[in-house]
Amino acid sequence: MKKTYEIAGQVMGFFDSFKGSRPAINNDKILIVRGRSRKVIPIDEFDAKLTEVGEILGGTEVDATSEEIVEILKSGDKHIKESVNNADAIDEHGFIRMKEELESMGLFVGYKVFELPSFDVVVAIWEDKNEIPPLYVEVTVSEREG
Repeated sequence: MKKTYEIAGQVMGFFDSFKGSRPAINNDKILIVRGRSRKVIPIDEFDAKLTEVGEILGGTEVDATSEEIVEILKSGDKHIKESVNNADAIDEHGFIRMKEELESMGLFVGYKVFELPSFDVVVAIWEDKNEIPPLYVEVTVSEREG
């Protein structure tokens, strides 16, 4: 079975964003790694690149409009809150809100969610709408709940 850091490493390596990447959260249930790449991906290729990284991981893509994705994001949010000892309510729309905020700042955002046998993986990438570097990459690897 792959470990969280191996999965995150595959994603960061795929986008050539390993150098300088660092974990934002790392505990026994969730790993979030952020990095940036000097690469530029044409905006019209975001979807294909995200699909390709999901295939490399051996994951099954979760439809972005499905109820299942809401449960996956809620589970990840729960794992984050556990790691920071925060008793606030779980925000199932936090990721969507982040995407909207980044887009309002002139960035183009793409993301996909994948199910692996023991983990849920969210891969998000964003860059300037004018395709100016850097390309930002964030991968969340969260333990699947029973």
